[in-house]
Amino acid sequence: MILVLYNGTLFLSSLIFGRLGDMYGRRKMLIIGFLLTALVFFGHNLANSLSMLFLFRGLAGIGVGVIPGSLSALAWGTPLGVFTGIGALGFTLGNFLSGALKNDFLIFTTSALFCFAAFIISFFVKEEKKQISIPLFPYQIIMKNWRVYVPFLIRHSAAQAIWAIFPIYLIGLGANKFQIGVMYALNPFAQFIFMLIFDKYKSYRLIKIGTFFSTLTFLGYAISPKWQYILFLQILLGLSWGSLYLGSLKSLLENNLEQATSTGILSSVIGLAGILGPLVGGLICLLGLRQLLFASALLAAVAFLISWKYTKTAY
Repeated sequence: MILVLYNGTLFLSSLIFGRLGDMYGRRKMLIIGFLLTALVFFGHNLANSLSMLFLFRGLAGIGVGVIPGSLSALAWGTPLGVFTGIGALGFTLGNFLSGALKNDFLIFTTSALFCFAAFIISFFVKEEKKQISIPLFPYQIIMKNWRVYVPFLIRHSAAQAIWAIFPIYLIGLGANKFQIGVMYALNPFAQFIFMLIFDKYKSYRLIKIGTFFSTLTFLGYAISPKWQYILFLQILLGLSWGSLYLGSLKSLLENNLEQATSTGILSSVIGLAGILGPLVGGLICLLGLRQLLFASALLAAVAFLISWKYTKTAY
């Protein structure tokens, strides 16, 4: 329920503040978002009850949701592969630091300090001032870009269903905590490498590559007899997510004047997948862990078929 709350507030926040970034200034949203997340992440140290934890995780979803749409829009005009790759490198560093620091107070305080540093840097971000009128609910933007959002939602829901049980599955294959940590770090590091390489490719090709290799990765999880096989699959996962996210982001920025809104909706889709995936996955998991993995591979294949048929003629 805490995970659902976080992803729910992330979903709404990304939708709302992406629109506000286009209307009132993207740098302004960055300043607000990073300051809020710095305060909220440090506030986790005060959570001494379950209700307090619910409160701060809900606020964290709001704070994090303010940032992606406007940040992505401001990155337009720079090499997107570098932008998204640096983000993946941040995930790698974050995973490493959380394991190295171990202490909860140090982890949340360090997270807050990173966000506060980003808050300071945001004041120096250059922005070309322009205001775009956008309706309260951006229905037309969603319909224009559904060929990007729908396969992204299906694939990412399948992935989120897996992540809910993945450590348990890896333990069942014989992996210990250190080995699981290495596998989790491999994914974002591989994303960083592949995003730099794939920046030159067309967006619709990247989306197809991402959904296709997601299918192979999830199927590989299901049939792996030992945890050692997962090491290679984590690299393949980095390739699949790196190309899918980069391709989706590039497509939205290339084809929409409302850049913060359209990419904010993509972050909303990530939040929605974080709700749907674990809920549906939890039901399928009653049949067994491998059955869930096979079901996720099937969903990723559906996402690939949609992207194969529609993404080249998306606009």
